[in-house]
Amino acid sequence: MPSYERMAGRSVLITGAASGIGAAVADLFVAEGATVMLTDVADAAGSELASRLGERATYRHLDVTSEDGWASVVDELGTWTTLVTSAGAALRSPLAETSVDELRRLLDLNVIGTFLGVRAAARSMTGPGASIVTIGSLRGLEATAGLGAYGASKAAVTLMARVAALEVADRGIRVNTICPGSIATPITDRPDFDDTDWSAYVASIPLARRGTAEEVARAALFLASDDSAYVTGTELVIDGGTAAGRTTPIS
Repeated sequence: MPSYERMAGRSVLITGAASGIGAAVADLFVAEGATVMLTDVADAAGSELASRLGERATYRHLDVTSEDGWASVVDELGTWTTLVTSAGAALRSPLAETSVDELRRLLDLNVIGTFLGVRAAARSMTGPGASIVTIGSLRGLEATAGLGAYGASKAAVTLMARVAALEVADRGIRVNTICPGSIATPITDRPDFDDTDWSAYVASIPLARRGTAEEVARAALFLASDDSAYVTGTELVIDGGTAAGRTTPIS
C-alpha cells in the first residue's frame, strides 16, 4: 500500500485496537507516519500487533469504561492529536428478549467508553490538526429489528460526537463519526452470529458484498488527516449503498 505520510507528526490513541477495525486503523495510521498507542483488553493480541508495527507503535491495556484507565494512558501520551474510538460490543436480540444486564453492557462499552475517550480528548487534546473519530453504526441511524439495544447505543455515540464537535470547534478540534454497515470483523463473526444468513443479507447490499475493516480504516484516515480539514460534526456512512434504498423495484 503506498504511503503519503498523511499522519506524520500525529500522536494517536486507538481503542479496541487488538483486532478488527481498530487493528486496521492502527496498521494504516502507522504506515501513514503516525505514532500510535494501541489500547484494548486483549493484551496478547494487542502486544503482538504493536510489535509487528514497529517502533512507532506501543500497546497499553485499557478498559474503556475505567476513568482511572483513561487517566493513565492519557498521562503517558502527553501531547496527542488524534483519537479513534473503536472499542465496542454488539448484540442481536429482540427488545422483548434483551436483559437489563445485556443492555447495560452495551451502554457501558459503546456509550460510556466513547464518552470517556471524547471527554479526555476534549480536556487535553491540542490542535492544529486535532481530530476525534468515533465509530458508530448504520444501525444507529436507521431502525433494524433485532438490533434495538445495539442501535440505541450507537445512536447515542453519533449524537454525542455531534455535540462534542460544537463544543470543541473553537479549539480547532474536529469530531466526526464513521457509521459502518455490514463489516467482516470479529464482532460480527462471533458464534452467536453464526445463524445469520449472510448470503441473503449480502444480496440486499447494492455493492453485493460485506465491507472490510481496511475500508473503514481508510475512512478513518480521511477524517483524521488534513484531507478533511473542513469536515466536523457529521457522519460518514460506509455501507456499500445499503442506506440508499432498495435495488429491486416493488412489484
